[in-house]
Amino acid sequence: MDKRVTTLEVRMDQTAKSIDRLDRSITDLRIDMDKKFIHVEDIIDRKFCWTIGIQITTLLAMMAFMGKMAQIY
Repeated sequence: MDKRVTTLEVRMDQTAKSIDRLDRSITDLRIDMDKKFIHVEDIIDRKFCWTIGIQITTLLAMMAFMGKMAQIY
């Protein structure tokens, strides 16, 4: 009986160590993902600003062109 209890204790310790390693791995993975998402958010913000700027510039150019055309006719 004592041998069985010892075997169960050893297995339980191994399982606990495995769970601890998994917890650390998941924590590391979350930290890495957070860092990458922050970088992606910065890129998206810059691209969004460029896109809005291009759209506004195009709108102003079209309005200027239409105003010029209206004065010709």
